[in-house]
Amino acid sequence: MAVDEGVAPAADVSEEGAVHRLKPNAIGLLGVVFMAVATAAPITAMTGNVPFMVSSGNGIGAPASYLVAMVVLAIFSVGFTSMAKHITSTGAFYGFISYGLGRTVGLASGMLATFAYMVFEPALIGIFSTFATGTFKDQTGLDVPWWVFAIVMLAVNATGTWFGVSVAEKLLVVLLGTEVTVLAAMAISVALHGGGPHGFTFGPVNPVNAFKGTSAGLGLFFAFWSWVGFESTAMYGEESRDPKKIIPKATMISVLGVGVFYVFVSWMAIIGNGESEAVKVASSANPLALFFNPTEHYVGHWAVDLMQWLMITGSLACGMAFHNCASRYMYALGREGVLPP
Repeated sequence: MAVDEGVAPAADVSEEGAVHRLKPNAIGLLGVVFMAVATAAPITAMTGNVPFMVSSGNGIGAPASYLVAMVVLAIFSVGFTSMAKHITSTGAFYGFISYGLGRTVGLASGMLATFAYMVFEPALIGIFSTFATGTFKDQTGLDVPWWVFAIVMLAVNATGTWFGVSVAEKLLVVLLGTEVTVLAAMAISVALHGGGPHGFTFGPVNPVNAFKGTSAGLGLFFAFWSWVGFESTAMYGEESRDPKKIIPKATMISVLGVGVFYVFVSWMAIIGNGESEAVKVASSANPLALFFNPTEHYVGHWAVDLMQWLMITGSLACGMAFHNCASRYMYALGREGVLPP
């Protein structure tokens, strides 16, 4: 394990005794931010989590639950980024735990984290294939088997990883930029039109409402879940240009930037439908209408069609980001000799 301070666990070394490291200076601040945000997959988090939170979680308090989660994760990130200033490792949590609690506990945590990231990727391949199959059939009339899209995603992920983090960074910039833009267009349009059928209402962002509803705990869980992978910023420490500065900044930007975006978009989606109407829509047979309805009404039908395509590319971006995370954990474990080097 490569760390910059203290005694590190044993690491794989070359014949000259130098610790094997990933390519330095390969990625900058924005690249690390995009990698971390891609794991959260904003369009998937919004269209997938918010309708469920509204229907079965904390109701109209879903945006407030994002506000609560953002504050909690920001506090956590203070300690996390403090560690990142002293320990530079592609293993992230694995490196931190190894440094603080010893190699045995660190390796156990590394194996568990690697397994978690590896499980995420096939799940995202399934989501990508489902979105792609449905969208292609609805908008083009083509009935393409799901496994074709699964193979395409595997090939894109493998190619992006093979050619290095800079290639994946450029692709994620494009994919994330488009999905964030269409969500922002919906939210800004609702705001510019006075906040929906009942105007601006502030119940959705009242922190008290985060703890109300059918199951406040479930709603808060999905709010925190929407940030999954934000800690991956630390994985790019060895490859970033100035990890002592970039990793802490990228982490806080990811937490606060994504948080503000989630709160605003989910708030506008709810009031764009109307508070009581939003709960009914989220509980209907087509919960995605919670976002599609205000998008079509305030932006246009073309934006709904575009949003469906971006749900595909958003899950692709998320899968690619998790592919990078899993590969770096496996690399770190291989460097320790736990996995084949």
